[in-house]
Amino acid sequence: MHCWQIIGAVTILALATSAAGQKPQTADASKSTSAEQVVRITLPNYAGEVPKGPNVEVYESHCLICHSVRYVTAQPDFSRSTWEKEVKKMVDAYGATISEGDQRKIVDYLVAVRGTPERK
Repeated sequence: MHCWQIIGAVTILALATSAAGQKPQTADASKSTSAEQVVRITLPNYAGEVPKGPNVEVYESHCLICHSVRYVTAQPDFSRSTWEKEVKKMVDAYGATISEGDQRKIVDYLVAVRGTPERK
């Protein structure tokens, strides 16, 4: 399912719940007993930085729609053929609308920032 379809489904569900007069359940710390204390923590937000490389603007415009910056930087280094398969999978399986020319540019970028030599 494409990420925009998921967002649409969640929005429809939220609207349907609202229209039915249901309120979302939230934790109310003032009503909790001592055994049910609500603990709030704040996790650090590491937005990450998009690594510089050839065609970075093509990568940003197509890939950051669904993926976080850290998603790619957390991936292992892959060969060109693996990155080609991964980008093709985004188009074929998940419905990303990326032209063949831009797919090649994205692969060039991914190989530059997270690539390994091709194995023979």
